[in-house]
Amino acid sequence: MLAKLFERLLRSGAAGALATLTDLAVLSGLVHLAGVTPRFASAPALALGMVVMFFAQRQLVFRAKGRLGKQALLFAVVQLGGLLLTLGLYDVVLRGVPGADRYYLPLRLLVSNLVWLIYSFPLWHLVFAQHRQLTASAGPTNGARAE
Repeated sequence: MLAKLFERLLRSGAAGALATLTDLAVLSGLVHLAGVTPRFASAPALALGMVVMFFAQRQLVFRAKGRLGKQALLFAVVQLGGLLLTLGLYDVVLRGVPGADRYYLPLRLLVSNLVWLIYSFPLWHLVFAQHRQLTASAGPTNGARAE
């Protein structure tokens, strides 16, 4: 049991790293190549990172099958809250800390991980755990009704 949990943790970390690299690459590209401010580049970077996170977690971590639409909808609801929290906290720090915009990448990494740890991860994990539970109980084998 512990070995499976550790394996899932490693896969989740790899999926999160891939999504984070995507997010930060887009953020950096928009700031350095397109001249967009870090504050405004944050939203599209986060959005693309979340798409990568969903599919990486679905495929690599949970190896989920079927019900893509329901999983995506539940994931999107949870992540919308995380997106709003991340954008808000990132903006507060950029506005409130003099010179913070010079450190926008490490700052963004810190803010994103904080929001993920205290808000997104617990709820996001439940989205996929609920799917596994529903899938496992979808067809009663002894004629009894699944609760």
